[in-house]
Amino acid sequence: MSPLAERLRSLRWMLVPITAYLVITLALPIANGAAARHDFVRHAAWVLGGCVAVVAVALVGVTLVELVRTNLWRKR
Repeated sequence: MSPLAERLRSLRWMLVPITAYLVITLALPIANGAAARHDFVRHAAWVLGGCVAVVAVALVGVTLVELVRTNLWRKR
């Protein structure tokens, strides 16, 4: 398994909170007819962009922790 795949696998705990957030902020408004409003697309873009940013920051954090744990951070 590639190192990136292993890091992504370590972020599985984020799946439930992000899914719940997306359901509340996107699926429920769509079900209530908000998709017909012109500003909903902008809202959806910010929500999805925020989720991507959170996952990216978490991925960087996991990578840094892995580097520190394996002593690659410090020069020998």
